[in-house]
Amino acid sequence: MAPLWFYSFIMLCIVSISALPHSLNISQQKRLLLQFKTAISNNNSSSLPDWTPLHPLCNWSAVTCDPSFHSVVALNLSDMNLHGTISPLLGNLSSLQSLDLSNNALISTIPPQLAQLTHLQLLWLHRNQLQGTIPPTLSACRSLYDLALSYNHLHGSIPPELSLLTRLKFLYLGQNNLTGPIPSELGALSQLQNLSLSTNQLSGPIRPELGMLTHLQELYLFTSDLSGTIPSSLGNLSSLTGLALYENHLQGPIPPELGMLTHLHLLYLYANNLSGTIPSSLGNLSSLTRLILAENDLHGAIPPELGMLTHLQILYLYRNNLSGTIPGSLAKLLKLTGLDVCENQLSGHIPREIGTKLSNLQYLSLWGNQLSGKIPNSLGNCSNLTILYLSDNQLSGMVPMELGKLNLLTRLKLHVNQLVSDSSNTLSFLTSLTNCSQLQEIEVSDNHLTGILPPSMGQLSSNIQFLKLSNNMINGSIPQQIANLTNLTYLSLSDNLLSGNIPSGIKRFQKLERLYLGGNKLEGSIPSEIGQMQHLGLLNLSHNGLSGKMSDSLCSTQQLRRLLLQHNNLSGEIPVVLAGCQNLELIDLSYNKLGGRIPPDSIASLKNLVFYLNLSWNSLEGYLPLEMSKIAMAQDIDISGNRLTGLIPISLGDCTALEHLNLSHNAFEGPITSFQASNDQSNCYTVRRQGYVLNS
Repeated sequence: MAPLWFYSFIMLCIVSISALPHSLNISQQKRLLLQFKTAISNNNSSSLPDWTPLHPLCNWSAVTCDPSFHSVVALNLSDMNLHGTISPLLGNLSSLQSLDLSNNALISTIPPQLAQLTHLQLLWLHRNQLQGTIPPTLSACRSLYDLALSYNHLHGSIPPELSLLTRLKFLYLGQNNLTGPIPSELGALSQLQNLSLSTNQLSGPIRPELGMLTHLQELYLFTSDLSGTIPSSLGNLSSLTGLALYENHLQGPIPPELGMLTHLHLLYLYANNLSGTIPSSLGNLSSLTRLILAENDLHGAIPPELGMLTHLQILYLYRNNLSGTIPGSLAKLLKLTGLDVCENQLSGHIPREIGTKLSNLQYLSLWGNQLSGKIPNSLGNCSNLTILYLSDNQLSGMVPMELGKLNLLTRLKLHVNQLVSDSSNTLSFLTSLTNCSQLQEIEVSDNHLTGILPPSMGQLSSNIQFLKLSNNMINGSIPQQIANLTNLTYLSLSDNLLSGNIPSGIKRFQKLERLYLGGNKLEGSIPSEIGQMQHLGLLNLSHNGLSGKMSDSLCSTQQLRRLLLQHNNLSGEIPVVLAGCQNLELIDLSYNKLGGRIPPDSIASLKNLVFYLNLSWNSLEGYLPLEMSKIAMAQDIDISGNRLTGLIPISLGDCTALEHLNLSHNAFEGPITSFQASNDQSNCYTVRRQGYVLNS
């Protein structure tokens, strides 16, 4: 007689066999998959070359079979550049447990027939071009634990029926066009570990029922139209490591209960309408590495308790209404690489400890506050710092020479403060910055800097592209060595006390796009070498003492769009070669000593002039060219204060975009009513004729 264990084994086998799904035979499965291949190969005939009737089914690429029953249990067709549609015939593969069609170019809809795959555990259709709605019938796939439909073009609402998938651990529906509310029924998915509904058009509140998902590790609901408050029940998600609710319309306070999420690594709540204060309880998030609460309406002080987040790497609180001082406790965040509290109302000094302890800091942005006092010399110890933004504050004192120790620094912004120069009468901090070999941008404009530009500035980083020192009290001449900065695309030294000539070496600025030297005491002629700067789009030399003729080479650069030479002592005639500046959008030559006639060809070429033409207060003579009508898109024309004579051309009425026209203080003759009638716009024109001024 057989032992009892033998009968038990036989019974177990019988039960196991009876539990197996009814499967198609090999030939049926093969025929079905070949039909599926036809649907996905419309644009890629070379796909799946070994899927042929002659090859054994279980040897086909991307196919996995059960070794005992020779039924297809998995299809892995990801990243195969497949096109076409998903055949509903796949629903007949009753043994299928895993279907991965991700990272392809499949179109059309998700077949409802997939609901027949009752043993399906994994369904990955993400990163395709699928459209239509999510079939509610997928709720019949009760074995499903991983459902990924993200990065498609799905629309409609999230089916509440998905809550019947009680084994579901991963649900990814983000990056679609889903609308409507988040179903409260999702709170029944008690095994869920990851939930991503981000980058959709979901509306309504975040359901408090989501706080029942106690196994949840990641909750991503960012970039939608969600409103209402953040439910305090989210504080129950004790396993949560990532919470991202940014770029919505959430309002109200940050729940203090979020401070209970001690396993949280990242907390992203930025770009909402959150108000109230930052809860001090967030200091309990001992695992937190990234905290971003920026772009809200938070007020009050920065809690010193944030200094307890010893693993924190990123702290971004910018664009709020935070006040008070920067807590010195933040210097305890030894792993911090990025600190941004710009555009708040913070006051007090920059804590010296930031420089002495935060050696890993790479990005420090404190601009747009009310910080006062000196820039700490200790910032020179932040050896990994690449970006330093301290502008738009009330900082005083000198620019620390120690900043020259920041060998990795790429951007330095100190503008709009009250910084001064040292007693050496030279901008010696520029010399110290020559050690920063990675520097790309320097902006120290709108301060109280005095002294001269050191020749050593020509030794600044060869990578420097942006240099702005405008609106200070810098005197002396522009050093010739500045021409060594050949990678500059933007240079502004305007509104200072600079004198002497413009260095001819600027012709080496072959990448320069904008040059601002206006508002100084520069003399001499405009260097003809400026015409060799082929990428120059803006030239501002206004409000200086420049003299001589306008160079014929000025318009050799075809990219010039804005030419500002007003308030100088330029003489001679307007160059005919100005016609080469066909891309000019505005030109201002007013308040000079230009004479002769207005060249008709030059005026006719200014068809792209959309802002203004100002030739006022010179000594121009002769008639107003008929070609003035060619600058039809100009908004403002001012030729007042010259010696022009003759008739006002009726064709000026063709300048349909004109808002202001000033022809006063000339010697025009004849009637003006015909010109007025030709322009039906209710704009302002000022015409002076024989001592009579008419405004209409």
